[in-house]
This record gives sequence, C-alpha cells and structure tokens, in this order.
Amino acid sequence: MKKLGTVKNVIHDGTILVSALETPAPGAKVYDLRGAEVGRVSRVFGPVNGPYVSVRPKAQAETLGLLESTLYLGSEEQAEFNRPHVAKRKTPREQHGRFKARSGEISKKKGVNTWQRKEKPRKK
Repeated sequence: MKKLGTVKNVIHDGTILVSALETPAPGAKVYDLRGAEVGRVSRVFGPVNGPYVSVRPKAQAETLGLLESTLYLGSEEQAEFNRPHVAKRKTPREQHGRFKARSGEISKKKGVNTWQRKEKPRKK
C-alpha cells in the first residue's frame, strides 16, 4: 500500500479531507493504518505540488477518529479498475439528426448567415 497523506479535516456530511503527497486516481480505495477500507477518492483539487483529496467514506466508517492520522492507497490495478466511466454527452443534432423546436424547425437558408425559424402553416 502507498501512503496517501494525513487527514486534515472531516466535513459535517462525513467527507474526509486529506492533504496528499501525490495525485491519486478518482475511485481509488483508501485504507487506514490497520488495513481497513475507509472509503474511495471522490475528488482531487488544489495546487499540483500539494493536492488535497476528498474521500467519500463507507457507510459504517468512523470518520472523526481519523483526524491527523495517515491514510493509504490500495494497489494501482484496483485504482484503474474502479475509475468511474464518464460518457460523452451528445448534442441534439447527434441524438436526433436535426434540431426541432416547439414551433417549427430551425433551418439555415442559403446566403443568410443567421438562423431563421420556419413558420408552420396556419390552420383554417
């Protein structure tokens, strides 16, 4: 196990703030000195030389007892495997092929640089 850093603060919702020695992968498991799993890395922020890590604790973990203690990371294979998948959002054109507005379609006419709304035929 690699040393992550020392616990600096515990937020009211149970999130643990750690002053880290190096930048861990999001989703990596975090352990205490005895080897019990404390939680997972949820966010890395702050300066590059001394980043801070936000650790989301497990439900049964006692977080207040961890103040000023040292936390450790699991192996690198676990960190890469547990990395959350973030899907790329599609634009409306990619989803449906074209963009439809509520009151007609939006199209670009030849020679016109602005988007204009096509009018729907009126019902008689």
